[in-house]
Amino acid sequence: MGIPNEFDPTRDGWFFHNWNEATDFDWDLYRRTYLAINPTDDVIEAPLDVAFYQIFKSCAAPGNCGGMSMLGLALYKYGGYMGYCSPASFYTGGVNGPDRADLHQAINIMQGRQFSGPGIRNFLDVVKASQLNDGVAAWNSIQSGLGSGDYCMLSLASGLFGTNAHTVIPFRADTSGSALVLHVWDPDRPYNTYREYYDGDHNKIVITGPTDWTYDQNAGNLYNDGVLYSGSANGWFFAIPISLEVHKGPQPISAGFALTGLTTLFVSGVGAAVTQIEDDQGRRLYTSDRLHRSRGDLETSTARRLPGVAPWPWSGRASGALPGELFFLQRPPGSSPLTVSVGGGEYHIKHLSSGHLIELTAGPAGSATKDRVRLEGSFDDDQAIVVSTRAPRRRFDIHHLRQESPGAWRSVRVRNALVTSDQLRVHAPRAFDVVEISGTTARRDLDVELGRYAGGKVARCTLSQRVPAGKALRIAPTDWDRLSRAKVEQVLE
Repeated sequence: MGIPNEFDPTRDGWFFHNWNEATDFDWDLYRRTYLAINPTDDVIEAPLDVAFYQIFKSCAAPGNCGGMSMLGLALYKYGGYMGYCSPASFYTGGVNGPDRADLHQAINIMQGRQFSGPGIRNFLDVVKASQLNDGVAAWNSIQSGLGSGDYCMLSLASGLFGTNAHTVIPFRADTSGSALVLHVWDPDRPYNTYREYYDGDHNKIVITGPTDWTYDQNAGNLYNDGVLYSGSANGWFFAIPISLEVHKGPQPISAGFALTGLTTLFVSGVGAAVTQIEDDQGRRLYTSDRLHRSRGDLETSTARRLPGVAPWPWSGRASGALPGELFFLQRPPGSSPLTVSVGGGEYHIKHLSSGHLIELTAGPAGSATKDRVRLEGSFDDDQAIVVSTRAPRRRFDIHHLRQESPGAWRSVRVRNALVTSDQLRVHAPRAFDVVEISGTTARRDLDVELGRYAGGKVARCTLSQRVPAGKALRIAPTDWDRLSRAKVEQVLE
């Protein structure tokens, strides 16, 4: 069914400004955003929920434009949503967002739903179709949504890692000669403050080719507080149907997504940066192994391009630091292992999939240090992590956890491992009955902690281990349910 009356920025847009959050979201807001989140942020009861929360909690630090757009469209489309009624212009506020605390939180919830499983799959489909920066494809999707009643949001940016990343509401798709035109409502441009922007018909994006599009928030010289967006700047420009993200659903590493192969890679830390992701066949995400600031650094050659891996476009536009580098991966079982090159003084990596978590924390080293982290196995099979570093004496902590069933998991932690010019590999099979630790040319002394959680109780066993050079140490408790008293078999291979 089509929407009978067009969205009107003078009535249906919010009359307060986009704002960035100075503090992290709390656990209660996390639970209100997604289905099936643990009641408390207990890392023992719900380690995977807690791990994804670390990504989710600061998603509004750059701004709330995605949440404002999503809730604004919901009010317009349904006449009301989450207890708020149309028109959105009824609600007061200013440069710090809405006056009402409950509306503030409702928009935060919608901002967080950008990480819904269906929304992320839509993003990966756009990447796979090479339409992440395709104004023509976005115009077609938006026009189709306007006709069917499934309005789209539009995500755009002027740089690879979210430079001026922004979300707007396109409410009309028409043409001007051979050009395609989108008329938009902009969370950075509430009508009550920027009347001339809308009354003067400056709120439009002109598209003359897939990467030949422009959007000028400054309307030429009318304002001086905006951004000139351009498709030639190697950012992104893609449509998001509201139906994918507006309703409460599971987060992307929940058990319900076990069959999708969707995995998450999150790298955080001051000065930390992913310089390359590649597989054993020489396919790569970027054209070079260095710092990247332009979408033009992405490999586009069909023969060399790494499929199924995409950097996430943080949306926000308001000033604020990005929480970290986030990548979503969707690769079939049996795919070649991935090697991630990471630079920086200290950093933390989370690799998450349905029912599975690998964490790596790199200790202090020089800011120019570059490490290589290899991720072996697939989301539904044996998994291993291998780390090597160019730093002379860098220490690492590795945590490997697999959920056996709701409320039950097994894990291994390798603490304070010194890695020099060789490698450290930690491997656990699908059954997680055995843990294997190996290196290459150096003897290594390690502290290893095995963990098991079931029936509301946690059991642990801590071991001090020595792994000889070139050997693999296999550790196998005789009874995982009684780790503290169980015999632990240790075999060198």
